[in-house]
Amino acid sequence: MTGRNSTERAPQSPLIALCYVRLAVREPLAAATFATDILGLQPVPDKQALFRSDDRYHTLSLVPEPTASSIGIEVSDEAALERIEQALQTDGFIVRRSNRDESRQRFVRDAVIAQDASGNEIDLVLRPAQSGRRYFPSRDAGITGLQGVGLRSTRLKDDQRFWTSILGARISDWAGDVTYLGIDRKHHRVALYPSDRAGILYVSYGVESLDAVMQSHYFVQERQIRVLHGPGREPASGQIFLRFEGPEGHVFSYTHGLNDIEPGHHPRQFSAHPTSLCEWGSQCQGIPELQPADH
Repeated sequence: MTGRNSTERAPQSPLIALCYVRLAVREPLAAATFATDILGLQPVPDKQALFRSDDRYHTLSLVPEPTASSIGIEVSDEAALERIEQALQTDGFIVRRSNRDESRQRFVRDAVIAQDASGNEIDLVLRPAQSGRRYFPSRDAGITGLQGVGLRSTRLKDDQRFWTSILGARISDWAGDVTYLGIDRKHHRVALYPSDRAGILYVSYGVESLDAVMQSHYFVQERQIRVLHGPGREPASGQIFLRFEGPEGHVFSYTHGLNDIEPGHHPRQFSAHPTSLCEWGSQCQGIPELQPADH
């Protein structure tokens, strides 16, 4: 099993897959050690800041600050990329084509680099590189691939429009104002969390079983890594999760059991209550966006 989602693509959507995350860090060496020794990702040979989780060339890239963090979304073809670029420009979003160096750094053939209404950077990319080498993890965490990302949103309605009306993602469900966005057959690959600042809230890697989630729970506890949320289960998506603190405040998670979206699914509204984000009752520590209050 791999993290590639092209066979799960939603009908008529120009978006194919969440393909990578670029995280801006101040201390790349410490972050790289965490990515291998704790997360269990495979470092790309001869590339100190690139890491694999499946058959792709990379799914995590560590970039030095002040470079902006971003997420990469694969687009179906050049025509779709041009349509998206024009639509974003027409609607007033900040958008530009990548230059040759930027495309090479992302290991893609071409890219449109855009900002959503909150200022989160989204790379819309063509033909991200695959690896001809077998994926071999640095530790047996049971990782199957990059699963999803959480984004902070300061302008939720405009960010929803960016993702749905222009990019073609669909809203799967809401938990309070938290918005789950699907781009393939899975419940969601991107989740928007109301916040007073922009940025990547967390990066999730899928694992092969509930046992793998629990084993990693013990693993990170033994290494005195702060568990922020979980083990728990999201009512809307069905995924079991464990979220924990990484270097420089970045948050990572392991997840298992993310539901498929059935044909005819209609977005549901879950209440603005902590149990809508974890039906097992796990209390979130240190992430305000994951601590909703009833209203």
